Amino acid sequence: MASDIPKCCVQLLVPNCACHQTCYIKDKKLILLDDLTESEQRIVKLRIQCDIKTICAHHFYIYYTSYEKRQTVCCDPFSKHKKKIKGHYKISLNFSDSFKCVLPFPLIPGKKLCSRCLNEVKNALECNNESVSPDSDLENNPPCDSPVIPDDDWETECNISTSVLSCNNSTFTPTKVIHALEDVSVIAPVKNLTKSSKEGRLAIFDKVIHSVRQNILNESASHSSLKLDDYSNDRKERYSLLTLAPKSWSSNQVASYFNVSNHAAKKSSQLKQDIQRIIDFYNSDEYSRQLPGMKNVKSVKQGNKRVKVQKRLLLLNLNELYAEYKKQSSVLAYKTFGFSLFASKRPANVVTVGSSGTHSVCVCVYHQNVKLMLSALHIHDERHCFMNKIVCSVYNKDCMMDRCLSCPGEGSLRDFLLELTAEEDDDISYKKWTQTDGTKLETVTEDKEEFIESLVKQIGNLTKHHYIARCQSAYFSRCKSEVESDSCVLVSDFSENFAFVIQDAVQGYYWMTDHATLLPFMAYMKNTDGSVFNVSLCVISNHMTHDTFAVHAFLRPVLLYLKTINPLLKKIVYWTDGAASQYKNKKNFANLCCHEQDFGLAAEWHFFASCHGKSACDGIGGTLKRLARLASLQRHSTNQITTPMELFIWAKDNVDIKTFYVSSDEVIRNQDLIKKRMDEATPVRGTRGFHSYIPLNLFQVSASPLSGLDSEFSTFDVLPNRSLFSFESCNVNDYIACIYDEDGMWYVAKISKIDVVNQEYLVNFLSPDGESGFRKGFKETNEQAMMRTQSVLLKINSIHKTTVRSRMLKFNQDEFDKICSKYTQRMADGN
Repeated sequence: MASDIPKCCVQLLVPNCACHQTCYIKDKKLILLDDLTESEQRIVKLRIQCDIKTICAHHFYIYYTSYEKRQTVCCDPFSKHKKKIKGHYKISLNFSDSFKCVLPFPLIPGKKLCSRCLNEVKNALECNNESVSPDSDLENNPPCDSPVIPDDDWETECNISTSVLSCNNSTFTPTKVIHALEDVSVIAPVKNLTKSSKEGRLAIFDKVIHSVRQNILNESASHSSLKLDDYSNDRKERYSLLTLAPKSWSSNQVASYFNVSNHAAKKSSQLKQDIQRIIDFYNSDEYSRQLPGMKNVKSVKQGNKRVKVQKRLLLLNLNELYAEYKKQSSVLAYKTFGFSLFASKRPANVVTVGSSGTHSVCVCVYHQNVKLMLSALHIHDERHCFMNKIVCSVYNKDCMMDRCLSCPGEGSLRDFLLELTAEEDDDISYKKWTQTDGTKLETVTEDKEEFIESLVKQIGNLTKHHYIARCQSAYFSRCKSEVESDSCVLVSDFSENFAFVIQDAVQGYYWMTDHATLLPFMAYMKNTDGSVFNVSLCVISNHMTHDTFAVHAFLRPVLLYLKTINPLLKKIVYWTDGAASQYKNKKNFANLCCHEQDFGLAAEWHFFASCHGKSACDGIGGTLKRLARLASLQRHSTNQITTPMELFIWAKDNVDIKTFYVSSDEVIRNQDLIKKRMDEATPVRGTRGFHSYIPLNLFQVSASPLSGLDSEFSTFDVLPNRSLFSFESCNVNDYIACIYDEDGMWYVAKISKIDVVNQEYLVNFLSPDGESGFRKGFKETNEQAMMRTQSVLLKINSIHKTTVRSRMLKFNQDEFDKICSKYTQRMADGN
């Protein structure tokens, strides 16, 4: 039996590859490598990459008999291929031996090379022959038995490398430096280094670097010896070369180092800023949006390594985008570059529609239906969907929102379409997204007149939506760039639930897959030096209901963390899509009124236009899910990611995204605290038409169709009109400012017990009274009293000890001013 036959060395090295299998060969036996010929032994050892003693018949068939048949693609020894390339040249044992001392890695006999890799290998051999013995050829050089160079030969090779580098004492250029370093074959790493060889190779490396500095870089020379005339005489090219200077260098440093005038140094600095402005234009949320999928990534080179960056999809074609760029540059008085340079500076992760891997979903149904109707007329590149035919200007608010008196109107568009479709068939078929019974893409056939009327109506309704989408996107960009040091722009959007995957899962697991809720956030804040930075965050939860209660619970750890990053934080500016179950509803507006009371931070809430809520949050969720999926699939037998808690533990240590875990129990407990508020919330009439909500007090919000101070706001009540304190907002050990009925003065008190039935607090007063204590400090006393909700002015969040061991308590000036204002108003009302 197979179990009686000892295992071969291969299974010990590769545990997942069992011995003595009969899928390829029926013979079950153990082969001693000493029984094989010398060439067979060497080939097997090279292919297994280890010195083994025994091999079973099954593994011998895999690694020797059928090995060459299974090799079809290039083995890519230099790791230069981005995808699999067919191999045409088979590596023989003699060919492998020829390069044993030349390459830092072995060439495996039986594998294949493409033409490009074969030339690279030959070039490496030629460089090695020239540096060691120019008159020798490959046939006269026997293959090396060991890659380790004897100690006696170190000095010889050092002299060879020095002579190679010293051959050219003329003014250096990057090309000369590269060629010199390519000729120094002794720098290349070798395999199976001994301790002595490592020390010797380090010695060679030091001597080589010294030669480079002495003979090529000429480190003893002054910086002024570097002249741009050695590279180019063209003025524009010289300015471009000056942009290679580090960002931290001043204009004087650049001028001194490159031996140019200060004017040229400043021009290069301006050129660098102009180029960066083009890149920022491509990355603007107004003209591109981040793709949310786990596979929507692009490998981009950053420094000396490649990293995966989430793709961004351009919302316009390049010609339309260039027109917008010229318009923006003229308005802001920036330099405008030509189209070729503008197109060449497009970041690698910013892709155009139709590019490979850009399956775009969740696009705007309003825009898409108009585009589908226009495509039926063979019109694919119309920028404004013929909206400019019914309004004076697509950038004018009055025209796009309501129509001004000078607008051409729908009649002008109707006449234009009649002329455009004069030669069309009587019946026109087109695709249309419908939402009657789920969202479906249907084919609609109408006669020409009905089609024109439908298209005119669709375009007429699109103008308002299109203008709102542009304005909200522009205001969002302005909020990010002009964020204050004490505020934060916080973008949020629920990601698609993460479905856990397991490598080698059984068949039934597919139907029993668990999920994790992901709520990504992107926070934009300002550094002390005035620069804007962003923080990626994500809440992971096992709570599967995505509603307002979950959003409120998920905000707690996020806002607490943002306070630790920015202790000056006082205001949050929210940006989300208009999901009715999560954000755009009466419950969320009630929470917005009580936001400062709940979290100690003022807030306002802005919404993107319908179907235009894509943001960086989609990339955060997609990145987290992609990396988690990859990590789980790499874990075959242990530590698989199968629960939301395991996902959080893995993400906390392996992803550069700040993650938080909020359990379903925490969401339910938070729901119980704010349930009464939710039940009392009243809807805002016309909620869908408003995109900016700013709280006025504890029960009112102001709303506007557009964000911005110049917009027209309307006031709405979202909670019962009362200036009384909310009983549910306080817990035991919280501090409150309250009015003592016996003397009519206000005091600071600590809650020791809560009477839910009678809506009262049992409190311990602090001494002295509020105004005196704010100047001197407060001390806790044993004097107690029952305090009604009507007597409470404010919950105090900033109270703290003056020192670690002190018993004196104080709180911030802002809260003191609010208490005094409420107390004065209460006294004026006679309450």
